[in-house]
Amino acid sequence: MSVTIRLYGDKTINRIVSRLPAVRDAVKDHADQIGRRAEARLAAHRDAGATRVGVDHSGQIDSVVYLDDERGAKAALSIEFGHTDPRTGRHVEGLYVLYGAAGLL
Repeated sequence: MSVTIRLYGDKTINRIVSRLPAVRDAVKDHADQIGRRAEARLAAHRDAGATRVGVDHSGQIDSVVYLDDERGAKAALSIEFGHTDPRTGRHVEGLYVLYGAAGLL
C-alpha cells in the first residue's frame, strides 16, 4: 500500500493557520495587550495632549495598534520618534510608546 504525503509551502501554511479562529482571537488579544501597555506608557508622559492609542481589529486577519493625533499636528509621530523643539532647537527624545509596548526595544 502506498502512502501519499502532501507537502505545503510556507505561504500556503501561513494562509491556512492565520485564518484559524483561535489564531485570529489570539492576534486580537495580543493587540489589545499591546494597546493597554501603550496607553500606560503614553499616560506616564506629562504632555500627551490630544494623542491617544487606538486598536483596530477591522482587518480580515490582522489588528493594528496606533497613535492617533486628532489635531493633525503630527504629534503622534513626534511623540513616538522624537522631534526638534522649535523654541530651543534642541532634540527631544521620542517616547517609543508603541515600540516599547510591543516589546521591540
